[in-house]
Amino acid sequence: MLRRLIRVWIIGIVFPLYAIAGQPSVKITHGPYLQNLSENEVTVVWTTDKPCKSWVEFSKKEDGKNFYSQLPRKAYASQDGLCCVDTLHRVTVTGLEKNTTYFYRVLSQEVKELLPYRPVLGNIVSTDIWKKPLTFTTLDGRQETLSMVMINDIHGKNDLQKKLLEMAPPQNVDMVVFCGDMCNYINKQSDIFTGFLDTSVGLFASSKPFVYVRGNHETRGAYARNFSRYLTGPEGKFYYAFTYGPIRFIVLDSGEDKPDTDVEYSGLVDFDNYILEQKEWLARELESPEFRAASFRVVLSHIPFGKGGWYGSERLRKQLLPLLEGARIDLMLSGHNHTFGFMDKGKVTAFPIIVNSNNSVLTMFGSEDLLKVQVKQIDGKVLLEKEFSK
Repeated sequence: MLRRLIRVWIIGIVFPLYAIAGQPSVKITHGPYLQNLSENEVTVVWTTDKPCKSWVEFSKKEDGKNFYSQLPRKAYASQDGLCCVDTLHRVTVTGLEKNTTYFYRVLSQEVKELLPYRPVLGNIVSTDIWKKPLTFTTLDGRQETLSMVMINDIHGKNDLQKKLLEMAPPQNVDMVVFCGDMCNYINKQSDIFTGFLDTSVGLFASSKPFVYVRGNHETRGAYARNFSRYLTGPEGKFYYAFTYGPIRFIVLDSGEDKPDTDVEYSGLVDFDNYILEQKEWLARELESPEFRAASFRVVLSHIPFGKGGWYGSERLRKQLLPLLEGARIDLMLSGHNHTFGFMDKGKVTAFPIIVNSNNSVLTMFGSEDLLKVQVKQIDGKVLLEKEFSK
């Protein structure tokens, strides 16, 4: 009897310890999501609850083969020869083949103590590769068409985001654009994820990247200065350009909508000089071979370049509009106003401007000689159907 009680006692203590030891002491808290996809690279981003060393394992997805049919390749989060140790992890995977689908998973190993000679490492946590493996597909530079969906100004209303994307599911288009103010403000890291990003990951963002156009509300809050660590263009800037199919996209960061001296900003912004910085970059972009060779040229700007707006839009018109009007821009897509608007070519600018509301979804299809745009309200009412030809 005593021996039996001892055995029960040992089982009751030791087995739970084994169970505890088998549990990862670190968790993936958000993501992964994809950024800056091109023909030969992509950036994968995720977060953990503890500082970690992190990497991505990837292999080609081929008929009849799985993740481990070949030795997976690895890409690390590193800088200046050192593996990064952080709770935010950005891994740029390079050396990919164009128009190719890859399996991938993200892995993070806890770094308990970063000692100079004998760091103390903990357990490894990773995304699943068996039941629901993650994939991405690189771009095809010879792609002759492009389909996209754009929403904006949801201000953290995740239910609205879901309803709008149900009208044009990201899985059915090539590209997703968030044209600013997806968050209301950014006081802490969680505002980014609860604002829109967790919902995006659940819907599509682990397998299809999105293009982010910073809005004025994403410049506000104690954590706004960290926003670029989560969402920027290929060069780490909020303004950049890229080609997808027949379209050259110019992404502008329109800044705030009031003067830098406004009491609301407490002397902590410098957007006048920032727009001048963009002006210099834009002049170079408009002379680039990629811009000149594109069939269509589309500008994405959260604040539209309309007349009679607040200081922010007037600043854009003064500093950037002369460059754009001399560059054969075909279309500008914007948000910010929370109401739909369409300004045809020649009305207020030399190119047409479509302002998407916070309650509608914009879809666009582009080919070598035609752009077709539709704006549909959440109740199903079509606000605009327009074609733009060369």
